[in-house]
Amino acid sequence: MAFTDRMKEARLAAGLTQEKLARAIGVAKSTYTGYEKGNSEPNILIQSRIMDALGIDANFLFQDEVNLRRSAATPWEMEHLVKKYRSLDGPGQEAVDVILDCEARRCDTERQRPAKVVELFPTRKYLQPATAGYGDFNDDASYDMIDLVKRPPVGTSFIIAVSGDSMEPTYHDGDLLFVRAQERVELGDVGLFTQGPKLYIKESGPAGLISHNKDKFPEPITGTDDEPIRAQGKILGVCTADYLPSLV
Repeated sequence: MAFTDRMKEARLAAGLTQEKLARAIGVAKSTYTGYEKGNSEPNILIQSRIMDALGIDANFLFQDEVNLRRSAATPWEMEHLVKKYRSLDGPGQEAVDVILDCEARRCDTERQRPAKVVELFPTRKYLQPATAGYGDFNDDASYDMIDLVKRPPVGTSFIIAVSGDSMEPTYHDGDLLFVRAQERVELGDVGLFTQGPKLYIKESGPAGLISHNKDKFPEPITGTDDEPIRAQGKILGVCTADYLPSLV
């Protein structure tokens, strides 16, 4: 199996489309499509980004080509490696030989280790930020899927972003929050609420929705007959960076 097939296999296992992976590694979709078709080969930097995005290493990506590359040098290797090696003097070649021997032993050791398995936990992530969104919260088009590399809190239904500073210092603008979908939020708990087209992340209070930033938002938000406040879920915590796959 060529490295292009291994790349496609890893992408499908990660649940990524060609477009999403291309965006993650900073190339056009057509460019990435060319990689999988074998029309072009990604350079070292792009290969590194692909491996980081898919959670794989070079041993996985090139495992089926190792024997071929050892038996005969490719045109690229001839141009960029063999010619340079032959141009070195004796001490230079000896230095390269030492490094090659050390790296060969390290790679042999790595190949004998069990493959690293990353368990993904697909979760809905709403694109509409709470407290700033205008649209249908229940519209299927309002969310995308996000893969987590750690198990989220028990009961997590989806993740939503905070917009604004009304809940500081508890939650900050841009924070991603785990939400458990439910129609009732107990007094004193922080939940996700709707009032008409608006979304709020607030504490449930006896007189309405309470903001934690009292300096800027001292009054609770109350419902009306035309636009009552409805609970959509309970906030379970912050989705920190260690839950998210690295896409560097």
